[in-house]
Amino acid sequence: MDWEELRGIRDGKLGMMDKYQLAIPYQLLTEAQRAELGIYRMTLLDLPQDYETPEEALANIPEVPVWFH
Repeated sequence: MDWEELRGIRDGKLGMMDKYQLAIPYQLLTEAQRAELGIYRMTLLDLPQDYETPEEALANIPEVPVWFH
C-alpha cells in the first residue's frame, strides 16, 4: 500500500459521509452527534500527516459513528 491508495480509501469514506450528511438535516442532529461527525471527519482528513506509514494510517482509520449507518 502507498499513500495514494490510502488517500483513495480515505476520500471514499469522506465522500460517503458527505453524501449522507447532506441527506440528514444538520439542525436535527444533537450537539453530541454534530461533534462526533466533526471529529470523525477531521480524523479522516488528518490520517496522512498523523502516521508514519500508509499501513499504520489504514490500521487507524476511525469507525463511523454507530448512529450514522
